[in-house]
Amino acid sequence: MSNIVDFKPQSYFKATAQLDAFIVWAKGTLPKGISNNRVHAGIRWDMNSWHKSGIASCAFTAHGSPRNAKAKDKIYIQPPFLDFAKALIVYFRVFKGQSSVKDWLSVAKVLEVALIELTGKSDVTKVSAAICNRACEYLTKKYPSGDVAYRFSKKLESIARLMIDKSLVDTPFRWTSPLQMKHLGTLKEQRDNSDTKMPSRESILALGELYNNNLTSPLDIVTVSACVILLSQPSRIGELADVEHDCVVFKEDIDGNQRMFLRWYAEKGYGATIKPVVTGMESPVRHVIKQLASITNEARKYAAWLEDHPNEFPRHDGMPLKNQDEPLSYREACVALKLRRNKRKSYRKTFDALWLEPLSKYKSMSPEAQAILDEIKAGWDTSNGKRVYINGKLDHYDFNDKAVITLRKLNVLMREKYLPKDFPYTSPAVDGKQRVTYRDALFTVRTGSLPNESKNAFALQRDFGVEIAANQDRMTGQLGGAQNTQSIFDRHGYQGIKVKTHAFRHELNTEMHRAGLSQLLIDAFSGRTAMGSIYNHETIEERTQRVTQYHPKTKYSTATQRLEKLKTNKPLHLSDVRDLYRDDQDRIIHQTHIGICIHNFASEPCPKMGACLSCALLGCVKGDDVKIENLKEERKYLKCRYDKALSALSNDIFGASEWVKKVSVDLYKCDALIRILENPEFQKGDIVWNVDNGWTLTKNAASMAGLIDAKSIEPENDQWGLPSLDELSAILDKIEV
Repeated sequence: MSNIVDFKPQSYFKATAQLDAFIVWAKGTLPKGISNNRVHAGIRWDMNSWHKSGIASCAFTAHGSPRNAKAKDKIYIQPPFLDFAKALIVYFRVFKGQSSVKDWLSVAKVLEVALIELTGKSDVTKVSAAICNRACEYLTKKYPSGDVAYRFSKKLESIARLMIDKSLVDTPFRWTSPLQMKHLGTLKEQRDNSDTKMPSRESILALGELYNNNLTSPLDIVTVSACVILLSQPSRIGELADVEHDCVVFKEDIDGNQRMFLRWYAEKGYGATIKPVVTGMESPVRHVIKQLASITNEARKYAAWLEDHPNEFPRHDGMPLKNQDEPLSYREACVALKLRRNKRKSYRKTFDALWLEPLSKYKSMSPEAQAILDEIKAGWDTSNGKRVYINGKLDHYDFNDKAVITLRKLNVLMREKYLPKDFPYTSPAVDGKQRVTYRDALFTVRTGSLPNESKNAFALQRDFGVEIAANQDRMTGQLGGAQNTQSIFDRHGYQGIKVKTHAFRHELNTEMHRAGLSQLLIDAFSGRTAMGSIYNHETIEERTQRVTQYHPKTKYSTATQRLEKLKTNKPLHLSDVRDLYRDDQDRIIHQTHIGICIHNFASEPCPKMGACLSCALLGCVKGDDVKIENLKEERKYLKCRYDKALSALSNDIFGASEWVKKVSVDLYKCDALIRILENPEFQKGDIVWNVDNGWTLTKNAASMAGLIDAKSIEPENDQWGLPSLDELSAILDKIEV
């Protein structure tokens, strides 16, 4: 990013001049994104869409005009707001490096509508708080359900803040979104919402039967194999593009058993990881990987050849015996490109109609391909040709074409048409990501090699290119999510069944919750940095039973009063947090800097000597914002100690390994407490109890005196759901403070 600098507003410019300067900056910055792989070569400022130029779903159609509508029906953002919208996309995608910017563009489109409605023109410098409020009304109307409107309004906040910081408005203002996150709804609404996100029992059984049916169709094999892998570990469909054909790794667990793992790259910021395969799915995963290899090995070899010979046209049966730079006739060009000629058309007409004309309609062609296409078109005789008669009858037409066609030139155009823009890589560039090439990817196939048996074979692509077989569009169609595509269920007699690929992720996350895994471990297993709770679809009855089992000391009837006392610093009694038995005496309990402590200090001093994070008598109350902030300060301090401990360990300092072990557990528990307290599933006033490590001052002294074995004091990690130290280190490296 050293070649891109931020836009700096000039203090002596008025808003209009600042806006013009911001747009000039964006126009100059856009092509710099090519070297950073954030946009593709050939992108131009004046395009109506950057979708095929490396910025997905970025079409500058107006609010309410679909991106995929027919050209004659499209309505575009109007100048001068159009240039501002494009500058925003450049700022967030090229400068900031955000992988997805379609939401920012959607919000900008709504802002344009509100701006024109209240001011009568699309002058960006006139944006105000009232216009932002009106935009929120449009968002609420367009997205009445869920929290999409709220989420978009927070992006509008960011856009407004950017405009003010860059001095792009005549009158600076302060504005926050008036929209609030919606309530989860009634229990019935929550249950219905969960049902829509989970796979049906029928779909899982159908996929299981298909797996055992010895499928022969490559399309069926790819579909079922992708589902098996997604059911073996909670993942996203887009992540299959980065799975390598040799992705299997075996590691030994604490009991000496071999466990299967897959090398994985998790999207949305989690990054590269090794994900364990769910117990019981090892054999199916091994089987589908072997089965996939048999139908994808040839495509990987072909991808390797394309990567190693970028300037050569690939050879195939029937190719003209010409070298790469030798002129070709139109017949030889058609044969090389595998173009099917109609008997009533000449090879010249076939080459023009099936090759030149489609390429001429491309709006995001690379400069090299565009130059070759322009060269051929410039030498093309556009007349009707000269009639040639033989024996008084019209025999053919002669054309004065001057363009020279060679295999090397066709190679450039062929790759432009058939290869993905990111070739040889399977996915777009992301800062810090080590990408997988098609020659190594598990799901690499040739274009046109996976025909849907219900489609017309004439419409299939030629096999010059490569693609990922289990891509989003194909999998959506094969699992019943597309109207005009015959799904795998329909082909095999399972009428009416459909399932979303993301439903498998919801299913596995819910089952892990039912198995008692912590949210932190589930997030790590899923390759997720946040939002894990939305994947938990346990029933209300299941959650209530689990809370009763894990928090028997908590008294829930006084949650509101308990929180109010904490916020007003009133004395908190033992009866406020737990039910008292007949012989229990009520008393005022101690409050620490991070929670409440039910230890009776009248009977003995603190047996932990203030090590609260290792004590089961510590409780943290959700909604006590002061304590949560203190916990975050504690986490920051522990993270600093943990980093120093790792540094000491790398330098072989004596005792550093024990230091790492102690601090890592404290940091893990501190972060887990914060995550639970910020989890929207829990109500304000609920108490989250800590777990104990078994150590006290007395036991420590006895251990040092040799009276007891230290190993008998500290419980096994599995008892508290803690991961191994290696896994713990990997998790702690992801913690941000």
